[in-house]
Amino acid sequence: MPEQRPDLVVGRLRRRLCLAVLVITCTTHFGIALPLLLANPEIYSSLARQRLAFAILVAVLVVAGARILRDRPLGWSRWVMVAAVFIASALATTGIPPADLVAEEEWSYGVIGWFLLLLTVEHSATTAAILLGLYTFVSFAQLVLVGQPHLIVDLVVVSTIVLGCELPVLAAAITLKRVASTALAAAADAERTGTADAIAEHLHADRRSRYADLGTTCIPLLTELAAGTADLADDRVRAAYAVAAARTRRLIVEHDDVEDPLTHELRACLDLAERNGVAVYLGTHGDRPTPPLRVRRALTEPVVRLMATAVSQARVTVLGTPTAVTVSVIADVGPEEPTGGQPSPDAGQEGIIVTWLADGPRVWLEATWQAEN
Repeated sequence: MPEQRPDLVVGRLRRRLCLAVLVITCTTHFGIALPLLLANPEIYSSLARQRLAFAILVAVLVVAGARILRDRPLGWSRWVMVAAVFIASALATTGIPPADLVAEEEWSYGVIGWFLLLLTVEHSATTAAILLGLYTFVSFAQLVLVGQPHLIVDLVVVSTIVLGCELPVLAAAITLKRVASTALAAAADAERTGTADAIAEHLHADRRSRYADLGTTCIPLLTELAAGTADLADDRVRAAYAVAAARTRRLIVEHDDVEDPLTHELRACLDLAERNGVAVYLGTHGDRPTPPLRVRRALTEPVVRLMATAVSQARVTVLGTPTAVTVSVIADVGPEEPTGGQPSPDAGQEGIIVTWLADGPRVWLEATWQAEN
């Protein structure tokens, strides 16, 4: 069974909570409040106010319910509807005699809290709690203002019953928020751990790849050097060591975080020739794509081989177009150039086209890579 994302699971739970509050609100409004309103028209001092208050709540229920069923956020309209709920409550409680504010015929008190929960519980459990507290406080204050303080005890009983039904929903919303925060934090930690593991695995594989590259090039030469069997007087042997040293420098820098990796790696490959007294010019021209690592290795390999026998000066130019990269080299070389009068052994790798021309001690070489469209 595929693992589900915590944010999607939490989103579904929140939606189900909103749907549950919507069902409860519809049930209380049409199943409890409406029968009370229809059964006791004579008790209200203004039946028109009661009807208007009920109609306002129906409108709020229709708008909010439609958005919840379509899984759309209420947005700024939430606060307009909250204000409408308080207006409906004021109309309902001022349209009944003060002595009957806590009577069973006062239909609105057990309904308003559910509307407030419907509009705010998904947005913020704290906001819902504040609005429920404000509505309860206003209800008690109204009894005092209309001269009915003796009804406070009755209102305490009614409030206990009503809030006893509403507060568990609020507590569920608060718990859901905490669970969501914990789940999302755990998912973020797991993602960070997975990313760190993937990076570590990639670095380990990269180190093994580098070691394998060195094992086939540098280590045999170092073994011969340590054993004293290397003929350092031979120009070809010295060129082979120069090639191995340049490759090692390239391996060291090819994962550096730089803007132009190709030029950065070329500069590392040319550094040894400069240390040996070769005057090296490295220039770039034109915007170009950044080749992948394997392509950069194939582009720089002919340069490494040629520069291993450079004796006086060399000019290296990186030319670019939006779809191609060319590395061009003109160098004065010694009598034993690595190519031996033949194209580089790496010519054609990774789609690289290598062209070269020798004119006495001067050699011109060009390696071109064409990006795939």
